[in-house]
Amino acid sequence: MTSPNAEKLHFTTKLAYGAGDFGPAIAANILVFYLLFFFTNVAGLPPGLAGSILMIGKISDAINDPIIGVLSDKTRSRWGRRLPWILGGIIPFAFCYVLQWFIPQFSDDSNVNQWGLFVYYVVIGILFNIAYTTVNLPYTALTPELTQDYNERTSLNSFRFSFSIGGSILSLILYILASIAYPDNPQLRFLILGFSCSFLGIIALLWCSLRIQEKGKNPILNLTQKKQLGMVLTGIGILGIVYVILRIIPGTSSLVGGNSQVDYISFFALLSSLLLLGFGCSLLLAKIEDHLVIQEVKQNRKDNQIESNLSFSQQLKIVFNNRPFLFVIGIYLCSWLAVQLTASILVYFVVSYMNLREDQSGLVALAVQGTALVMLFFWQVMCKKFDKKVVYFMGTGVWIIAQIGLFLLQPGQVFFMFILAIMAGFGVSVAYLIPWSMVPDVIELDELETGQRREGVFYAFMVLLQKFGLALGLFLVGVVLEAAGFVEQIPGQPLPTQPETALFAIRIAVAPLPAIILIMGLVLAYFYPITREFHAEIRLKLKEREQQQDNY
Repeated sequence: MTSPNAEKLHFTTKLAYGAGDFGPAIAANILVFYLLFFFTNVAGLPPGLAGSILMIGKISDAINDPIIGVLSDKTRSRWGRRLPWILGGIIPFAFCYVLQWFIPQFSDDSNVNQWGLFVYYVVIGILFNIAYTTVNLPYTALTPELTQDYNERTSLNSFRFSFSIGGSILSLILYILASIAYPDNPQLRFLILGFSCSFLGIIALLWCSLRIQEKGKNPILNLTQKKQLGMVLTGIGILGIVYVILRIIPGTSSLVGGNSQVDYISFFALLSSLLLLGFGCSLLLAKIEDHLVIQEVKQNRKDNQIESNLSFSQQLKIVFNNRPFLFVIGIYLCSWLAVQLTASILVYFVVSYMNLREDQSGLVALAVQGTALVMLFFWQVMCKKFDKKVVYFMGTGVWIIAQIGLFLLQPGQVFFMFILAIMAGFGVSVAYLIPWSMVPDVIELDELETGQRREGVFYAFMVLLQKFGLALGLFLVGVVLEAAGFVEQIPGQPLPTQPETALFAIRIAVAPLPAIILIMGLVLAYFYPITREFHAEIRLKLKEREQQQDNY
């Protein structure tokens, strides 16, 4: 048995693809770690009301996922099915993200104002989630469009999640620097963060959509246009880096408004410049991917895009009759429910239970994400030697130990807290890498059984069930905190002291509950049926079918 022809991707293609997850990641990471805290301790909402906002947003997000997934599958354009959605959603995504960090005043009556804020954040949350899905869901469905090689897909996802985790890390550094720059004005701090993350997201999403080419379709920019734009962006990026250097050098910093330190403005300018430089260089060095443009591929893509006569309910039936897909959904749900439950409650754990400053929560999150980024490359190497589910077992086992350790942690044990954060990063990296690298394998199994490719449907319903689970989890966290007597902070007032019942609820939510969910994920991973050998057999059968169709 021999494997089908490899479909290798150029480095600049992988780089641009990875950049596509930087924008959503840098924005979403601040939401995951600090939106609930922003609602309760900056906007002054009760935790139950704040949790309800998050639940409604997640449910609406889950509902729009399959709709946009199916629509992107049916999209026909000379640029392909996914890129037009990404390009069209960039500005709404950035605009709605900024609006989430405003605190409008609706009434002098605190109760009336709270309900006004509730309605405002629900509406903005729904609009943002629609925009987020518009750019992110078609992006995630690009993986099988770019390559069908088993190891190359893992490599592609490694680039993606390097940018994703890197964006998460950089967003936390931005938060820490913003906390230092605006220690007594949290409202301004979060608003500036909103503007900054939106701007960085725009650059990253443009980088992906203007550099990537879908299989059998025309790129948005031809090679000449890429070279021309690349020269302009590279020049702007270099000028930006020079500005940052002048800003932090003692002899020249005063000339450009700096203070000889790496402050928030300097760091943000450096990030923007590096993104523009990378964007420009990837366009200048862009090469044509032969396997994406050959005539045979174009014909196969045309054949695969013939409209299905199946109804929406029939498509759902086929999707959920795919047994390996159900395991992938479960693994992903357990992994990300554990991540987001811990992340949303972490700032309360650090501030209220460990009695540390608010910016210390950013350092703890940074330890988790930084370790996850480093371990991502280690797990990629391990995936070449072991099946994906074996790698998932390795990382998640260490993660579970870390979660249990958090519950046993006592105030003042700061060193051990950071050790446990590093251990958690071992597992968080497999939560990024493994489930998403399983999805293309499942899609090809469906193609073998049905003769159709429905990437958008599979990706959409994977995320749909995950978001319903997260909606319930975040809602319960808010309700449990309020039932446990959690005291929200009044805007402009000192941080209140929390009762023991609220502190115990925080400890349960940050440690044992995620650990139980992760154990459930391990059980599902154990029964996941697609091994490396099984996937090679799927690819060979698909290749044989293509050859038979060509001969016919």
